[in-house]
Amino acid sequence: MPAYDYRCRECDTSFEVRRSMTEPAPDGVLCPSGHAQTSRVFSAVAVGRGASASSSASAAAMAAAPSSGGSCCGGGCCG
Repeated sequence: MPAYDYRCRECDTSFEVRRSMTEPAPDGVLCPSGHAQTSRVFSAVAVGRGASASSSASAAAMAAAPSSGGSCCGGGCCG
């Protein structure tokens, strides 16, 4: 379900409107406070195709690195 981000020009509130895939982007959207002066805001979305060679090599190196023990951070400095 696509989400459309909006910002109110009167109260500077940001909000989101969700519609089904078959509905067009809504026009004339009111902000949660009822103001009609809103504008649609572009929001970028990150899309990936899987792990790259460099990130998988770095993950393998981290998995092979010896741990010095400890609890939450692995270094024993948490208490």
